Formats: sequence, C-alpha cells, structure tokens
Amino acid sequence: MTQPAWIYARFSTMEQSKGHSLKRQINEGRAFIERMGWEHAEHREIVDEGKSAFHGANRSEGSLLYEFEQKARNGHFDNGAVLAVENLDRLTRQGYEEAIDLLRLLTTNGVTVATWHDNQIYEAGKRIDMMKVMSVILKAELAREESEKKSIRTRASWSNKIEAAINGDRRAMTKILPAWLQRNDDTMQMEVIEYRAGVVNEIYDWYISGRGLPWIVQRLNERREQSWAYGVKDRGAGWNTAYLHKILTNRSVIGEFEPMSRPRSALHEMTKGIVVQNFYPQIVTADKFHRVQQIRAQRVKWGGQATKTMNNLLSGIAKCATCGGAMYFESQQKAGRRTGHKSRLDGRALEYVAKTDRSYYRCNSARRGHTCTNKTRIRYETLEKSILDCLFDLAMKDTTFKPSDEEAKLTVAIAELSRSIDTKREQVQRGSDNLLEVFSKSLAQRVAQLEEEVEADTLQLEALDRQLDLARGALRPEEDTDLLLAARTALQSEDKDERYLARVQTHQSLTRLIDQMYCNSSAGTDVTLKNSDVMIHIDYEGRTTVVVHEGPDGEREWHPDQEAAE
Repeated sequence: MTQPAWIYARFSTMEQSKGHSLKRQINEGRAFIERMGWEHAEHREIVDEGKSAFHGANRSEGSLLYEFEQKARNGHFDNGAVLAVENLDRLTRQGYEEAIDLLRLLTTNGVTVATWHDNQIYEAGKRIDMMKVMSVILKAELAREESEKKSIRTRASWSNKIEAAINGDRRAMTKILPAWLQRNDDTMQMEVIEYRAGVVNEIYDWYISGRGLPWIVQRLNERREQSWAYGVKDRGAGWNTAYLHKILTNRSVIGEFEPMSRPRSALHEMTKGIVVQNFYPQIVTADKFHRVQQIRAQRVKWGGQATKTMNNLLSGIAKCATCGGAMYFESQQKAGRRTGHKSRLDGRALEYVAKTDRSYYRCNSARRGHTCTNKTRIRYETLEKSILDCLFDLAMKDTTFKPSDEEAKLTVAIAELSRSIDTKREQVQRGSDNLLEVFSKSLAQRVAQLEEEVEADTLQLEALDRQLDLARGALRPEEDTDLLLAARTALQSEDKDERYLARVQTHQSLTRLIDQMYCNSSAGTDVTLKNSDVMIHIDYEGRTTVVVHEGPDGEREWHPDQEAAE
C-alpha cells in the first residue's frame, strides 16, 4: 500500500519570502515523492514562513510543524506516513539532542522521515542504525554552529545599524519595512507608497468616526482591497481585525522606530528600550494617532450585543450611589416588537405592537442578589433624554467648561520623575566607583536600593508617558461639546447607520465630559462634569436641576458617597 507523504518547507525570515526558497523546496519535494512512489496531494504541503529552526520557533505552538508533531503524538499516523524535507536542518537547528529526539518522536509514531538532499530514509518503527545516528549528530551540530555564528554576526550587524539610526542615519535597514513604505535600492532611502498611506489614514479616520474593526475589515474586503501580508498564503486570506489592530497601534506611522529582539526560544519579541524619533517617513499626524489611542483605551469597556446598536449611551459611566458598582441596562421592550397574548374577556388570541422602547437601569449587584441594597429601577429613556437635553443646553454656553490641564500636569510629573531618575543613576554610578576602591557593605546595600528605585521609577515613567499620549489624543471640552451638538439631529435619524454613528460619537463624548454619574435609591441621578463647576441632578421623572459651585476651593455640596454614608 502506497504511503501518504507530506512535504515540510520552511524559511527563517519574512524577507526570504521575496526569494524563491519556498517554491524551490516545494518543487523538489514533489519530484522526490513522485520518484519514491509515495502518494501526495497539495493539502499535504506544510509551510512555516518566517519561522527560525535555530530559535525553535518552527516547533513552537502556532507553527504547522508543531501541529504535525501533535498529530503524531496522538496516533494520527499509526497506519504509516512520510514526512519529506530538504535537510534535517529544516526541522531543527538546535543541536543533535533536539534532532535525535525529533526523529525518534516521529519514527516511533508511524512517520518515516525522508531527506531528498542526501537521499536518507529514517523508517518508521525501525531502530536508527549507528552510522545514521553519527551522521545526524554531525550534521545537526554543524547546522547549529553555523546558525550560532550567523546569529552572532546578525546581532552585531543590527547593533551597528541601530547605533547608526540613533546617530541620524535614515537609510532602510532591510527590505522588510512597514507595509506603506518601500526601499529605494539605489539610495537605500525609505519612500512612502502614497496609495497605502491613504488607506492607513482612511482606517484611522473610520475608527475615529466610531467604526469598529469588524466593520472596517468588511469594508476593505468588500472593495477587494489587496492584503498587505508578506506570506503568499496570508496575502490571499484578506484583511482581518488582528492586522488592523497592528496598524492602529504601530508607532511607525508617526515616524518612530523601536528596535525589538526575541530571546532564544521566546514566542514574542521584546523591546530593547530604545525609541528612535523621526526614523520612518511620517504618514499619520501625531494628533490623529494619539486620538485613536485615546479612543482605544475608552473602548476597552465596550462589549456585548448592545454595542452593535449602542442603545446604552451611558455604558461604563453610570454607577450605583450605594455600592459604587455598575448600573445594569435592562431592555424590556423594543418599539415595533409584536407580542402575543390572550384576551381577558373571551380568551381570544391578540397581538400587541410596542410603540416605544422601554428599558431600565438597575444596580447590577442588587440585581444579582449580592450585597447592595439599592433595588430601585430608573427608566433609561427618560434619563438619557434629560441628560442629553441638559448637556445640549450647557454645550451652547462658553462658561460651562474650563480648559483641561491634564496634559500640563502629566508633562510636569514626567519632567520631575525623569530628573529624579537621572539623579539616582548618577548616585549609583558614584557609589559603584567608590565600591571599586573601598568595599563597604552599607554602600553596596544603598547602591542596590537605588537600582531598585530606578527600575521602579522607570516603570512609573513609562506609565506616565502612556497617560500623556492618551491626554494628547483627548479632545478639548469645547470640541466634545461641538461634536455633541453636531450629532444632535442624527441621533433621531431614520437611517440606521447614521443613527448608530451619531450614538457612538455621543457615547465617546459623554465618556470624556462626565466625571461621575451616580444613581441613588430615590431613583434620582447626580452627574458631575470634568473641568467644570457644574453639577446636574435628575429626579425620577426626568426633571433636571443644574447647580454651579463657585466656592473658593471648589467645594461641592453633593458627594457620591453621601447616600452610602447616610
């Protein structure tokens, strides 16, 4: 009986995808299988693109060879199979121990391993003879040593390139660049692919307008926008949300280059802690990039079916005044929904068509019978209308909001923390120099303590930098109020798509404008606004009271914990 045969092909870097390595391996593998008389089909061709055998990435979870190994372990090939590969070093370059272990794993689980470059057959179910074992050991060690030397040379070359970039060199380091850039092979300079840069900006604009990643993916695929993936297989799979996420978070769109490295056997790359400004040609404005990051942070709380219609404009904003937990949006009736019931008079089947939406806010903790005692329900439609009407009115007054000083405060905090880190590093250096001359236990302990403080402060500095990015992307209060007023008419639009976008934009503006919103056990709601002295109270019937606090220290007569304290 003819055995089914698989071809395994691999190359280490995505840059090699532009060459002919893959095509050559596949063609040679097919010819070898035909020559040996084994059974082959195209779906039995396993290709790991950009997977290093030296670092073991081609055998890590997520690779196709890993899946093949798992099938072997699970007895999938007990009836016999062949794995054809150019050389054993296509399977592993991690040394003879890994090579022998992999061969034993496959051959003891029904897989014959065949290499066409040297015409070696390692038959399934049979003991590998000593001469072949010695040959495997020799070839595996030569391959590992070759990869080790290549790795050292590559690391040294990259270090030199990174150092040159830090010192102002703006030439492309490799042909693999962000998908909207290309290298001029004559000058080695990076050039913008204008059409792709336009698509990137289009994606950013869609996201800012309120569109979600699935919608953007669908739009790009519907208009047959060619994927920018490097791999031949991935290129034909179209756009996906994971790739859009990379585009929306990739700081290279604003020109930054952050060198990365992948420790041996690690699944993910790690930053080297270096950022080179203005390395890449910038294709997105810094304001637009930071705006997207601010919206992404805001959308973390989104989720569930309700976000597809954005029925709940106050999602993530409304809290219970008693326990501080989230308010639960409970939809009981949708306008236009038909409900069947029996007549109380004669039992006839009747049908009722709902004319309005009917939804309620309830404390989620109380709803689940947990610890909260606030069991009051607040009519959502009444609450939403009252808040919007009040904010629409306040938005037309120039005195409602004060300029935000969050960005200025963060900038000062970052500068102060940076100075503190520099001072501590100088102290560490002086302490280390003194220790080289005269050892002191107390001095050594102080140096170690300072190093720990520098590490902790550096992490805090990174967090502040991220907060500053978000603050830079946030709209000014007056811009949000302008958006609110612009969306006012569209909120009632008959066009479902227009209404959805208006509600998304309104929700985003409300999230940025409202500081606190607490629903109490008297069915009332208290709202305080950011960068404002205004407080809004809404009673259970939707009547609003606006209070402006003008105390010298910004005192507020109301506090969200007041009810809980009582």
